[in-house]
Amino acid sequence: ARSTTGKYYKMSDSSDSGKKEDVKDEVQLAKEIEEKCWEAFLAFDKDGTGQINSGEVKFVLEMMGIKITESEMFKMISEIDPNNSGNIMYSDFKNLILDREIQRLKGSDETELLDAFVAMGGEADGEGCVDARKLIDTIKSEFEMTIDIEKLIEEIDEDGSGEIEFDEFKALLQSD
Repeated sequence: ARSTTGKYYKMSDSSDSGKKEDVKDEVQLAKEIEEKCWEAFLAFDKDGTGQINSGEVKFVLEMMGIKITESEMFKMISEIDPNNSGNIMYSDFKNLILDREIQRLKGSDETELLDAFVAMGGEADGEGCVDARKLIDTIKSEFEMTIDIEKLIEEIDEDGSGEIEFDEFKALLQSD
């Protein structure tokens, strides 16, 4: 199953095409974020020097649709302006935003994985287990996938219990 963002996890058959597609999706995502970042940064970089002052960071973020608290903003500025010069270089700003947005998306994927785990019988706090047989039957009947799910579960279920814990469930859905 792929996440709704389609970027960070999937179940695959033996082909390599899914892996290439995921890399392409991640590259495309990074390009989109970078483009948004550049447009917003440029609106405040009036003299074209590739830098803005630290007081403008909040406005650039708002223009990008990113809402953060004052304390988060000060933490962000301290990361990209450790010398307290008051000048924020585009490259530093862009790298920080890329990391932040990709981590945010990965977090939403983690939530999707936990939701799927709960739907299969696990607990909302990541505790409990999913019955391997139930998981196999669900994948075969509802998703009509052409993967050898039994083999994947055998590899993932390290203790051979027939019960899939959250870490094993996550590894299964993120397996290539």
